[in-house]
Amino acid sequence: MAGAPAPDGRRGGGLRRNATWAFVGAILASAVWTGTVLVVPGLVDDGSAAKSLRGYHAVDRICDAGKLTAFRGKYKMVDNYPLEHVGRTDAMDVMRCYALMKRTPTDSETTDYATLDIRAELHRAVDSAPEFAALRQYFEQQKYEITPVPGLGEEAYLAYGDEPTSSDKTFHDINYYLQVRDGGMTYSLYWTDNYQVGKNHTLDRETVRKAMLDDTRDMLKAIGGP
Repeated sequence: MAGAPAPDGRRGGGLRRNATWAFVGAILASAVWTGTVLVVPGLVDDGSAAKSLRGYHAVDRICDAGKLTAFRGKYKMVDNYPLEHVGRTDAMDVMRCYALMKRTPTDSETTDYATLDIRAELHRAVDSAPEFAALRQYFEQQKYEITPVPGLGEEAYLAYGDEPTSSDKTFHDINYYLQVRDGGMTYSLYWTDNYQVGKNHTLDRETVRKAMLDDTRDMLKAIGGP
């Protein structure tokens, strides 16, 4: 990976895992939705008409437009990131941003890495509300902690999970999903990091939650939201 530090012990392993998310992130939304279709049938195609886009529109580089000010204040982007893409069709526009970030703790020479994956969709052909509801049920069935987020779009919630990554239960991955629906616009911000119990740490939950909400509000304004 251009510009990425060489692997170094467990934290380097964390980099390799997070770099792998550059590929996994590209299929994450599709994989999660596939799982949703399997475990929550009947919510996918109800024949409902599409909702108004309420002024939302596609931009070429959503993270550049939205700035990511909060997360950039906590982490430094790895060289050549973020990666951004946009696709426009008559039925739906899709904006995508993937970022690999690094943070060097003040009390350590090691570097922590985190990944950020943002996806915004503008649905013109179908009502996205049933899919949005199905995705929430998917997270509930996977035992994620769900917290409603008032005042953001028509409906929004944060899904949180923390789980061991191997037979050594001290190594953990943490995953946050912020999901927003506003008319025909759906938005997802996925953030993940890792830590080892008693040896290193990641950002506390409130710091992550605030950064996700602050940057999401900027992102939605950048694509025409209120």
